[in-house]
Amino acid sequence: MKLQDIPQQEDIKYYFRKVMGEDKFPHAIMFFGRQGSAKLALAHALAQFLLCPNTDGHDSCGECNSCKKVDKWIHPDVHVVFPVVKLDGKKREDTVSTDFMKEWREILHDHPYFSFQDWTQKLQAENSPPNINTRECSELIKKLSLQTFEGKAKIMIIWMPEYLGKEGNRLLKLVEEPTDDTYILFVTEDMTAILPTMISRTQIIHVPSYSDEEIMGYIMKHSDISEEKARQLSILSDGDLGKAMPGVDPQKDDYTSLLFDWIRISYKADTQMLINFIDNMAKTGRQNQKDFLKYGMHFWREYLFSLYTGKRGNRMSDREYDVAVNMKKVINENQCFQLIELFNASIQHIQQNANAKISFMADSMAINSILRKEKIIIL
Repeated sequence: MKLQDIPQQEDIKYYFRKVMGEDKFPHAIMFFGRQGSAKLALAHALAQFLLCPNTDGHDSCGECNSCKKVDKWIHPDVHVVFPVVKLDGKKREDTVSTDFMKEWREILHDHPYFSFQDWTQKLQAENSPPNINTRECSELIKKLSLQTFEGKAKIMIIWMPEYLGKEGNRLLKLVEEPTDDTYILFVTEDMTAILPTMISRTQIIHVPSYSDEEIMGYIMKHSDISEEKARQLSILSDGDLGKAMPGVDPQKDDYTSLLFDWIRISYKADTQMLINFIDNMAKTGRQNQKDFLKYGMHFWREYLFSLYTGKRGNRMSDREYDVAVNMKKVINENQCFQLIELFNASIQHIQQNANAKISFMADSMAINSILRKEKIIIL
């Protein structure tokens, strides 16, 4: 991965180029950012930049043998450590990251901005939390004590060092006094779980989350979906690029149209139209159902803002605002609060594996009661 492949983050890229040009690159960096930020991508691109023999000082070339190997995570001088679980046929205390390199390369190929939850699912480790054990730390120290194989430096990327726990003490000496031409790149989401003594020995780089506009631009560049759908996904992602990209499916319905159709059908209580809507919604899968309901939550929050201020919210589209203006005639503040409560409860029901048809039918009846200002109890 080249630096230019990573959207935005220009300040961080500028810093890399500056310290490279001044030959003052820190030996240990702590990339800190929320889930879905570019922290791992930046560490990966930096490793490629540091090892590229043909760099122009601005970026790696991306074409040489070294760049191609780093890009595929097969360069012998780029080591990576990440939380793992017990591998079948081995003791847990003997299982290390190299046992799961196939899975690591696969998830990065398919989903480069993946989350820790995505990783645990990849390992099928929902009931056995991954961690970084003593054996891993010993292997790490040993690898960095060796000479380089091909490149001009040795690089260790430690993803999620917060799962080191007390084992982090074993790495303090290495971080404080690294061997020659060695760079250690930590990639974390929770610095409070890392030893303060380790943090104090690293250069901390805060990687900001992406804005709605940045995520929307990235989606539009890498997919064929409509601008409106890209906008909806960017809002639902809440700055998490990893959340946004799996939702990119041109076949998925436009949530805006879907929401307004649902409100209209529920208000009219048209039985056949309601059955058709619910049948179609039940077929879309739980993740899409949750995303749709979360979009509904977004709309009602923006609508409530509009009711309070008489202004259009920053995250409301022209289409949403036009509908919101007309809705003010029939949906007041109290009804909006009830709808927010209803949608929030519905998300929880879907997460708890409730029957989608029953859940959406109950919600439709509740929407009808709310809009007609009847008494309703939300379970």
